[in-house]
Amino acid sequence: MIRIVIAVIVGFICEYFALIETLDTPNWLIAILLHAIASMLFTFVSYIVIPAKYKSTLFGALLLLFSLLFTLPLFGILGVMFALTFALCKPLKNNDIEIQEHKIPGLPFEVRSISANPTYSMGGLKAILKYASEPNKRLSAVMAARHMSDTQAIPILKLALKDLEDDIRLLAYSTLDAKETKLNEKIGLYQQEILLTTQQPKLSNLQQQLAEIYWELSYLGLAQGALREYVLKKAETLSLQSIEYVQKPATFVFLGRLCLALGKYELALSHLAQATDLGMARRHVLPYKAEVAFCMNKFDDCKRYLKELPEQPKGSELRHLQEYWNA
Repeated sequence: MIRIVIAVIVGFICEYFALIETLDTPNWLIAILLHAIASMLFTFVSYIVIPAKYKSTLFGALLLLFSLLFTLPLFGILGVMFALTFALCKPLKNNDIEIQEHKIPGLPFEVRSISANPTYSMGGLKAILKYASEPNKRLSAVMAARHMSDTQAIPILKLALKDLEDDIRLLAYSTLDAKETKLNEKIGLYQQEILLTTQQPKLSNLQQQLAEIYWELSYLGLAQGALREYVLKKAETLSLQSIEYVQKPATFVFLGRLCLALGKYELALSHLAQATDLGMARRHVLPYKAEVAFCMNKFDDCKRYLKELPEQPKGSELRHLQEYWNA
């Protein structure tokens, strides 16, 4: 503070003598030199007084202040110093502007209401994700997929994970993660309940329900590679434990599908045959037998199974298969 007062006093003295030199017998060299000294002193004072956020560049700030002060006479120096420092230290406030804060929405975003019978389809949404140039359209496709069944939505969400836009990838990932987390929570609950249950047939039913959740992880594509093989084997083990006490035809169909997915084709046929023996209708078993026969390169058996299958509704996938193999 003392240095500022001394600098102001010395600056005024220099500026006073500079003014005298211009009034009496003009000596412009001495007058300019005294005015330059006064300008440097007031530059020093102004730089100390202004807020710290305006002192990012020392040389640039000092040069600007000195240029303004040097090019002006005595009262100009005072006007610039007080106007500049006061304006920077006490900026005007406009209290008429009302600022309303809005919380940042978190993922997943809420979408607009969609009708009970949406017009979009799985193929249409995939086409939008692949070929639409506008990010908003691709984002809308991802949000629309959240209102579809898991079997239809998950391939679309996986495709969205490859999008170049961060928002689209994050929304797709959060949606997939939520689906997987929900299934994993169910697995944890069933595992705890199985540990606490010893009575039959409740234990067998719990084991079969847990096996079906493991199967769902694979069927929906949420488990890939080694993890997929692990969950399928886990489901097979639980189903085999389940049929030790309770033998249901549907459980043997389920085991047939598990063995088909694991590449155990002979065992798959055995389980499917056992399901038929226990009373399962052949129309529920023949499609899987045809698939097993196709994987074993037994195309005649595949054709025979599809021919034995009752005629399916028009437009269904099985109807297309029947028409292809019986053409």
